[in-house]
Amino acid sequence: MKKITKYIIIEAIGPFIAGVLFFTFIFVIQLLPELFKLIINNGAPIKISLEVFVYMLPFNVAITIPMSILMASIMGYGRLSSDNEIIVMRALGFSHMRIYIPIIILGVLTFFFSLFFNNVIMSESNYRYRALISYMINMRPSIAVGKLDFTYISDMGLSIGAEYSDNNGMSNVVIFDGTSESKRVITAKSGIWHNNEANSRVITLTLSDGIVQEMPYFGIVSNDFSVFDSMDINIIRRVSTLSSHERGLRELPAWKIHEKIENTKAQASNSIESQINNMIINSYSNIADNSVKNLESFSNEYLNTNSTELKDMMKKGMESSVPYFYYVEFHKFISIPDTASL
Repeated sequence: MKKITKYIIIEAIGPFIAGVLFFTFIFVIQLLPELFKLIINNGAPIKISLEVFVYMLPFNVAITIPMSILMASIMGYGRLSSDNEIIVMRALGFSHMRIYIPIIILGVLTFFFSLFFNNVIMSESNYRYRALISYMINMRPSIAVGKLDFTYISDMGLSIGAEYSDNNGMSNVVIFDGTSESKRVITAKSGIWHNNEANSRVITLTLSDGIVQEMPYFGIVSNDFSVFDSMDINIIRRVSTLSSHERGLRELPAWKIHEKIENTKAQASNSIESQINNMIINSYSNIADNSVKNLESFSNEYLNTNSTELKDMMKKGMESSVPYFYYVEFHKFISIPDTASL
């Protein structure tokens, strides 16, 4: 019995490993142009670019594992069926369940590995990837300014986008400046980077043939704008080392996301209870009935009389307190990735 199980698992291991390598290679091929763009066009250091590439791999591996176990089950049992080995097993008295138990065991093992991989390795790689990208932006902003994409530079509060960008300059530039009292939108036909080196304390972006328009927080947006032939924007680098940042949902394991959900619910519950207490105090201060002697007895009577409305208020408040994407990210980590193969 044990020999049959071992034989079938070994039969599926080969296609599983081949599937992981094949599908990972397919996904990696799509990442290589971004890697070459960082190094060649944007002038990113090769070592840091390779680190970014490595931190991008776990996300792809998390996708290839369930695809590979499905491929292993199809190819493994397909080979056994083509050689009539399944017919022989059935003739020897093995049930269908007994024949398929080995691939179920392999699927359960890969499920637990995927659970560990998604929650520990992938979440940590996502965190380090974002921290490294943030460091690269502060080290040399031109690295992260991509085609038709905005990049936020935290040191200056600027969001920079361009139709085309490389290590030397940009074309059709759009900059959103959120540091002033009234938001500024700067557009220019071209921009050139000066002193754009890794060790530079100040990097200058020279814009040509552009327009500056003020965008007030409130009120009607005016058509007033100013035209310039040339404008210099100095970007002062304050981050010289890889710094930490607050972890996003995709950078947290499932138990941390669950803890975040419970803390959000607890804060919402305290807030709703505070609102109910204020409602009771306001109602108590507005009554003119002398039969009500103290606040405690009035509070108990108020809660009993309005229990249905207060329960609905509490339920709706709790449901709306946690953003839906908290649950989406939580179930991504705890969902079974290998259901299709079972």
